[in-house]
Amino acid sequence: MSDKTPAAVTTTMSTASNGPGPLPDTSDPVAIVDASAIVALVDANDRTHDAATAAYRELVEGGYKLFVTNYTVAEVVDLLSAGLGPDVARQWLRDHRLPIYHADEQDELRARTMVISSRGPRSLSLIDAVSHVVMERFGIADAFAVDPHFLNDTN
Repeated sequence: MSDKTPAAVTTTMSTASNGPGPLPDTSDPVAIVDASAIVALVDANDRTHDAATAAYRELVEGGYKLFVTNYTVAEVVDLLSAGLGPDVARQWLRDHRLPIYHADEQDELRARTMVISSRGPRSLSLIDAVSHVVMERFGIADAFAVDPHFLNDTN
């Protein structure tokens, strides 16, 4: 992460279309949640914790329905385990209440193609690519993240 601490991006008030997975009602604004935001919320010592907490409150107060992909859940558990310990990771896994969209084969194939064709000094991770594919698939323009790379890749 850079010194910039964008906590959320809301480019439009988007809604998800009906489709597979536990996506919220289409009348609600919807945002996908990146692992960076979850880690920042859980880790009070994270330098983006305050910004993430404020952004989370804004999203909830704005009526946003938040969700993650199954890939993001795996990433959060790995990051929390490495940074704060396996007990914290297990507690988050047990207690979180975010709906989880399970990427299907089509999502995974499109994400793989994105990663393979990505160019530049920083490669796109498969996990972020899955999130971007899901956003595109369901017409979701909003993301909750503190990782500037995720936010830049979203725009």
